Amino acid sequence: MPASGLQHYEDDVKLLVVEDSVRVSAALQAALAQQGLEAVCATTGKAAIELLEQARPDAVLLDLGLPDCDGFTLCSMMRATSSVPILVTTARGDHGSCVRGLDLGADDYLVKPYNLAEVLARIRAVMRRQRPVAPAVAVTPVGPAEELPGDLLLAGRVRIDLRERAVLVNGAPTELPDEEFDILVALARRPGETLLADQITDEILRAHRASLQASLQHRVASLRERHGLSQVIEAVEGGGYRLSIPGSSA
Repeated sequence: MPASGLQHYEDDVKLLVVEDSVRVSAALQAALAQQGLEAVCATTGKAAIELLEQARPDAVLLDLGLPDCDGFTLCSMMRATSSVPILVTTARGDHGSCVRGLDLGADDYLVKPYNLAEVLARIRAVMRRQRPVAPAVAVTPVGPAEELPGDLLLAGRVRIDLRERAVLVNGAPTELPDEEFDILVALARRPGETLLADQITDEILRAHRASLQASLQHRVASLRERHGLSQVIEAVEGGGYRLSIPGSSA
């Protein structure tokens, strides 16, 4: 069975995704559908309670950051009325939040950004406790490339974890040197297209620029912690930075 595939059951599996970001929930819903899973989505606690009763899901992916109620409270409310498996998905990675979520009835706790393959594995685990499974069926994703929460890129049979720089082809891990990994990512971002050498180079450079820009503030802060640099590297209003030279004026 592919490492990232999901075991299929005799009956259709339905998940309730509780996530305040419409973009994130839509991407996750599409990815789950590729694995043979139906997902219904709620962006508020109120909608989640209603769907829990109406849709009768087999498991719940519950984000704690909701606009109308505290996610821990919602977890407790769900557990009070249902035995459905609950997997908390949140950016809160501290030990106290994890313990609290589990104490309130969650069956598992995932910290964002998470890997889709890990989500699928944890769903398998909680579902095994609910009902027996039929033999696994390999699933081949189709369609355009799609970036998902956790920096996962799906392009046909190729799955790329951009954060971990890991590649699965037909479910099997494939080790690649850095240069070959970057080329594969460039091709996977535009599946089905023929890219010239210059286009591949541009895609690679663009990706590195975006990555550097996203982490620039953290990198500058780390740089300023180096001996002697905290006083000479200045943050300038408007989002810029300046190396101050003694005796010069801005």
